Amino acid sequence: MEKNFKTEIDQAFQSALDAQKGGDAKWNEVMLTYGAEPLPDSDRQKLLGSEMKIARGAFPIELRRVFEKIAVKYPNDSQGFDMDSRILEYYQKIKPFSGLGDIFSNASTGTAKYSQGFRNEKQSTYKCKNCGAPRLEEMQYDNCMFCGSKLFVPA
Repeated sequence: MEKNFKTEIDQAFQSALDAQKGGDAKWNEVMLTYGAEPLPDSDRQKLLGSEMKIARGAFPIELRRVFEKIAVKYPNDSQGFDMDSRILEYYQKIKPFSGLGDIFSNASTGTAKYSQGFRNEKQSTYKCKNCGAPRLEEMQYDNCMFCGSKLFVPA
């Protein structure tokens, strides 16, 4: 089978989806094949413990890194490729299913946990425009640690 941009993107997407929760040795092989850098273990553990839960698959930021390498490999074919929407599509497939009861339960506990003192302070958490992940570090101004999208876009 002749490899092309779409084929490699689809294969990378499926490989990430087939990986164990947080990635595995087979996924790491795919990343190394493209020269994409895997997450350091410290970041992997931070993401596994974050609000952005995954039920299976590699982390979206690692898939983005592979997509970026494929886009460089096929510069003409990759023009017009909407990476953010493809990463969001991937995240929708790996996030855990939560029923309506979970949504309301999470909202009420989250409100009590995260909004104490905020009513008067007028503070809020900055979230990624693509996947909705909260900024995990106060001084994080570059890319989302979860999906890799730019957190801030210059005006």
